[in-house]
Amino acid sequence: MAAAGSAMAGDTLLPANRWQLPKNYESEISAAQAYVNAVLHRGHWDSHRGHHGRHGHRRPVIVDVRSIPEYVAGHPEGAHNIPYPYIYQNCPQSERAEDGACTNGGDKIDQDPQVFVDAVKKAIPDKSTPIYTLCRTGHRSVLAANLLTEAGYKHVRNIWQGFSGKPKVSLVGETLYGPLDLNHDGDITEADNDGWRYYQGLPYSTRIRPRLIYWPYASYYFQ
Repeated sequence: MAAAGSAMAGDTLLPANRWQLPKNYESEISAAQAYVNAVLHRGHWDSHRGHHGRHGHRRPVIVDVRSIPEYVAGHPEGAHNIPYPYIYQNCPQSERAEDGACTNGGDKIDQDPQVFVDAVKKAIPDKSTPIYTLCRTGHRSVLAANLLTEAGYKHVRNIWQGFSGKPKVSLVGETLYGPLDLNHDGDITEADNDGWRYYQGLPYSTRIRPRLIYWPYASYYFQ
């Protein structure tokens, strides 16, 4: 029997997500496919024609669960910023990566799980709407996807790589190689991470729309 949060393929145990966390949400989705469905095809989904196949014709919505500074530094166009499991992480600006994350830790303002779910319900009341959860590397977004599924959302998918992603490695036989220089510039940097923003090079926005950003505690960033 497969372990919780995993699936069997022949004799190989496959993780349900890149962090091998338990899952109860529908499935994973790549950053590239999430971009095509939720951003590139915006305005081309018909929510009045009913369900057809897996998700019907409803436009998917990205819920970006990263902290406020991370969202401000760049996010998929139209993504809702509803942070989980923390709202804000405090660190000097000199210790923030270009994607807004704290590189050396820092005190956090935690997000209450029920407050998170309630905020999503307010932003996306129709629980049949396809939701793609997004974080920096695909870890926090798994936690959020599980919560939303438990709350009754029917089509929740986790964006596997996350917005910034992780270094890539390669397994050849029993030998693990990496991190890999994906862009072949001679250096291993964040540009080689496999996420939405870096190696995949998908479009993102730094424009702040009041209806999309999570305003509770936003003053910690905008003060």
